[in-house]
Amino acid sequence: MPLQQLRESDGPTEAQFPSHLQRIEFDKLQLGSAYVDKYVEGTILVKYPPHELGTGEKVLKIVLEESTAQQSMSNQGTINTFIFGKLVEDCELALNQGDTVVLTKFQVTKSPSASKDGRHTFQLELSEETGATVFVYDKSAKEPTAACSVTEPMIRRPKVGIQDYVYVPLNKIKDGVTVNVYGVVKFFKPPYRSKGTDFCSTVTIVDPSNGKLNCVLFSGNADLLPKIYKVGDVVRFHRIKIQEFNQELQAISAVGFSALIFDGTLGAPMKPRTSSKSYQFTATDQQTVEGLRRWANANLSIHKSSIKLSEVKPAEYFDLTCQLIAKAAVDRSAVLLKVWDGTKCPHPLWQIPVDMNALEGDPADIQRLCKLTVDVLVYDNHIKAANSLKVGSYLRIHNIHAKLATPSSEKQSGSLATEPELEFHLHGGTSYGRGITVLPETCSDLQQLKQFLESALSADQDSLGDLTLLAMLNTSRGPSVLTAHQHIRATSLQEVLGQTPPHKYRIRAKLVNYEPKALYQSVKLYCPKCRLLQEIPDDDQIDGLLQDVCSLDSTAVDPDPQPHDALWYETTMWEAEDQRRRQITVRLVKTDRVQRTPELSTILVEGVTLNELHRLSRRFGTIIPVTSRTECLTLNGLSIPFLIQDEKWHYGCKHCSDPQPVNALKTLSPAESWESSVIAKVLGIQLLRYVFVMKFTLDDGSGSLDAFLWDEAERFFDISAADIVINDALQKKLTRIMDTLCPPRTDPDGCPWLECCIKSYYVSEGSEEKICYQLFDTVFAGAEGI
Repeated sequence: MPLQQLRESDGPTEAQFPSHLQRIEFDKLQLGSAYVDKYVEGTILVKYPPHELGTGEKVLKIVLEESTAQQSMSNQGTINTFIFGKLVEDCELALNQGDTVVLTKFQVTKSPSASKDGRHTFQLELSEETGATVFVYDKSAKEPTAACSVTEPMIRRPKVGIQDYVYVPLNKIKDGVTVNVYGVVKFFKPPYRSKGTDFCSTVTIVDPSNGKLNCVLFSGNADLLPKIYKVGDVVRFHRIKIQEFNQELQAISAVGFSALIFDGTLGAPMKPRTSSKSYQFTATDQQTVEGLRRWANANLSIHKSSIKLSEVKPAEYFDLTCQLIAKAAVDRSAVLLKVWDGTKCPHPLWQIPVDMNALEGDPADIQRLCKLTVDVLVYDNHIKAANSLKVGSYLRIHNIHAKLATPSSEKQSGSLATEPELEFHLHGGTSYGRGITVLPETCSDLQQLKQFLESALSADQDSLGDLTLLAMLNTSRGPSVLTAHQHIRATSLQEVLGQTPPHKYRIRAKLVNYEPKALYQSVKLYCPKCRLLQEIPDDDQIDGLLQDVCSLDSTAVDPDPQPHDALWYETTMWEAEDQRRRQITVRLVKTDRVQRTPELSTILVEGVTLNELHRLSRRFGTIIPVTSRTECLTLNGLSIPFLIQDEKWHYGCKHCSDPQPVNALKTLSPAESWESSVIAKVLGIQLLRYVFVMKFTLDDGSGSLDAFLWDEAERFFDISAADIVINDALQKKLTRIMDTLCPPRTDPDGCPWLECCIKSYYVSEGSEEKICYQLFDTVFAGAEGI
């Protein structure tokens, strides 16, 4: 019963409850905890009249005060409590000021009024959907008779009928109301840690009214957020508050928010996913869910991005439903997941060099399934989730990037000719819904996956099992290892020098010299379109160019010197910290984020020096230097970085770019990703890549040659060229690696032997052709200890 009576004559409160229920004081309450075995006790200090939400649902607010024995001297001794739905009908007349009540199966949420009313920072919420019960302590009651037990309702009244909830079509919602809605998921982000203490999930839903609603949901416990697994799921949200944000309506979770999530597959069981202990679901609700399933499956605009490994195409982003076979920490920046879905990827696959001893998983399964598994590298904010995964669990990995390794331009020939390999990456951030979801046994997609896995095992039983790469890595003794071609015999450098290109070879040699010795000079800027290399501009060059821009801006005749706001940015003026009292114009790009923080903000800056640009880049996530000397905002040229994002300085190719006015960025919606590649494309800029370019002198006693390391250098060192420019620790790591490969002040005889793959090719120099050599399919093996 949702409302029950306790009697003083039956003894103290704790004696009238099952032993597994324990009292919790107000100051011990925490967000996100499940209070199924706890109760709170207090006296009703204030009782407010019930009122109706925009949904027509009733809500009753009371203020509870802990007993004198338990109450603290702080504001944690009184707490706002909200009762919803049918429970209000039972409590409205039964509860009075001064009554002592006991509450069970309540939810704890943040109190938005704590700073104003001086009460507890949290508030309690109770409804039948959560299975809550309110016990009233009746001190005047006599001994219970046989007809009146502890579990009997205190007030006898006709049973209240099932409450009729009102659901608003998405095209009819209005600002400032709290509503109930049904919808189909068109986009979502799995729960992720917000900048505060809460978890956040964003969901975009649509319905047959052609309406669309973006929902931003917060909770201190990720398990209490809606359990959405894929686009096309059907959702029912109760008590979401509508507000206007960036000229669009947006929903946030309001007091008493609850959710039911249904598999969007036609014919799937009508069993919702929910954190509520109880909920109302009528025949009308079932018809609504079935109707939305039919509409969603017939509506081509609802894109389902989950595909099989056998269907993957290069340069594609997709969702993968799979089983985890093994995992390993590659380094501090990435985790390796070995997964399979019962189908075989048709492309040659990139296999990540990792010691077998570092892999968590059954070695027999790893070997048996190696031809069907793929390696997925997980980065940044997803690392914690990846580390918590259990081997054998079933996953949906959202927004995997299938990246094809860039093939060499020279003609492939010889026994070592290989196709480009396909790599799988789960990049950092939450753009496009990136994340990892563990699927429950009840998920229909999981049942289908299990069928694929069983079929794959029975059909391919004889052919599974090849651990060539992993076995090689586990037994390697030198400072470098091959990632392929271990079965090819080694060729002496004398034989290599005696053959004409193009050819590929496996060699064993010593690194007796390398250039440049100043390792910071090994990082260049490379245009993948015109294939030109250039040096990174030094600070003096950039500072001089920025000062020239400042001088031109200060002498430009501007009929309206006061910058104005625009629809897509807000403008402010900052005074520079110098004697000239320069003015720096800062335009802050508007976003749809609920909380705006500098590290997630994009600014357009005008009139800055190099030092100021460095300081701003440490504070703001994205910076675009601009000038307003013309009628519209433009870039400052491509001799300086056109974009600074996450402290990385991005340059554009002068030959391949067609710079557009900066105002072109207003075509990007606030909800879209403002990643460097997206910004560059809108601005007509061909991004330059940071790359390593080094020359190794290799000697095996029979001959000596110079081989370049550049397009696979990042893989060789396991260091990003873009990161090493701004990271002192990585620069020191590179120095230690090179000291290991080619020890300083050491006779060449004392240098270690390296296992390498090299290829020969021609390069035209005027009317002549020169033979060059390049390292490939080789990595440094001692990165873990560096």
